[in-house]
Amino acid sequence: MKEVFLINTNYKTFNNEYEINGDIATISILKKNGEKLSAKIDASDVDKVKECGVWFAEWNKDFNDYIVENISSTKKNKQAKPLKQSLQSVVLDVNPKAPIKHKNGDTLDNTKANLEIVERNTKNEYEIVDEDTAAILLKDKYGKVISKALISRDDLGAVITDAYSWVLYKVHNDISVIANTPEGRVHLDKLIMNPAEGEKVHHINLNPLDNRRKNLENTNA
Repeated sequence: MKEVFLINTNYKTFNNEYEINGDIATISILKKNGEKLSAKIDASDVDKVKECGVWFAEWNKDFNDYIVENISSTKKNKQAKPLKQSLQSVVLDVNPKAPIKHKNGDTLDNTKANLEIVERNTKNEYEIVDEDTAAILLKDKYGKVISKALISRDDLGAVITDAYSWVLYKVHNDISVIANTPEGRVHLDKLIMNPAEGEKVHHINLNPLDNRRKNLENTNA
């Protein structure tokens, strides 16, 4: 299949073209290699989006896809590092760092009906694995499930509560399952095993995501 490239075109200065069809508008944008894509917004947002300047498509590792971005030209950012903002954050009038997900999975569809701010610190969903085991769904800041943590079904009542929002925590090559609370960081394995002072929780099979009681033991640090 032959690839099409636009020669000598800066994808960050390309003049976007807008086409309105009823309540929906499409915006022509470029990728870094010059390939043209089309993004979708509500027609009512066209003026607001145009005022922001040039929009382009860049790969985003969190979304594992291309998202539509813009470099802010506000006076504040001319004096400092340019602020890169996403089309979805402009459409919803929220901070550029606000976690937003695209309901249908299409990151180029930025109509309001397809956008949703991801609520943080919410109770985790879970799956029943078998009669003894449940799996906690661990999501990233965009609400995407990135891993699962196993627990004993008997611990569901203590683990899945409004007090905890469990996430995957990585430091270098070490991973653990934690919840950030007003009282501080809580580790899932410690919540389950309640080790005494001077003890630590050992995962027998060395899998930090396996927090079933039969895989945990308290040992002297």
